Amino acid sequence: MAFQKQQHVLDKIVVPTDFSPESARAMGLALAIARTRRQVTSVYAIDPFPYRFGPRQSSNRKRKQAFALARERMVRWLHENNFTGCDSRLIEGEPAPAVVKFASMKRAGLILLATSARRHAARFLLGSVAEEVFRQVRCPVVVLGPKANFLMTSKSPCLVFATDLEPHSLSSLPQLSKIASQLQAKILMIRAISRAVRSPRERSQLREETERCFKSVVDQNIRKRTKCIAVAFASPVNAISAFARRVGADAIVMGIRSGADLTRARTHIPWTIAHRIIASAKCPVVTLRG
Repeated sequence: MAFQKQQHVLDKIVVPTDFSPESARAMGLALAIARTRRQVTSVYAIDPFPYRFGPRQSSNRKRKQAFALARERMVRWLHENNFTGCDSRLIEGEPAPAVVKFASMKRAGLILLATSARRHAARFLLGSVAEEVFRQVRCPVVVLGPKANFLMTSKSPCLVFATDLEPHSLSSLPQLSKIASQLQAKILMIRAISRAVRSPRERSQLREETERCFKSVVDQNIRKRTKCIAVAFASPVNAISAFARRVGADAIVMGIRSGADLTRARTHIPWTIAHRIIASAKCPVVTLRG
């Protein structure tokens, strides 16, 4: 059997853009962490709806015009932000499905995108392209929320792995191990449990159970890199965000459920934990699907 070299997570980075300042932040982070700029591809999805219907000749003309305008905007956006030396592509389709398809075809190691983290009514009506993407793709997705900063100055990044020890979370551990190994990162694990558990004895038992369970399911690489196993008795969003700020995390890592047949519906729900953490986090959030 021929030996196949394992792809590095930073070898092929895909950055979806809508030419907004948020997209520019995502592209800036991608170029900062990429090993070479050639490994970063900026991608813009052209929605075919405006030219999908009507006479063929008219539709073809409108399609060419849409691609020409998008190409011009891409060139201008790259130039104005000094995003030189990277690749760029125009793809066709609704943003989230088109990005997922492109990333799969390109065998991306990482997708990096920004989101405004819409809340309440706007999210219910418009959904979240970011969440629709990270619930479908197999590769890790780095999401920059509206409050996220990215310094990434350390040679040994600090990754906070937020887990509820549920199967969807634990199934992401192989990807976490691979990322931590490739980035030479240290890991701090946190589990949030309801504050309704008030008994000191129960809390102590839950801490012991958490540590025992985590150590029993992780591989040697994660065990070696894990510097802390914490349990917080508070709401997941508050506990995880506060813990990440306190330890100066470079990123929060979360195992994500697949949306299955309800992927689009899930992205319109304004109170999912992943969405709320992305909206409040001061650092990027990495989502992993097992």
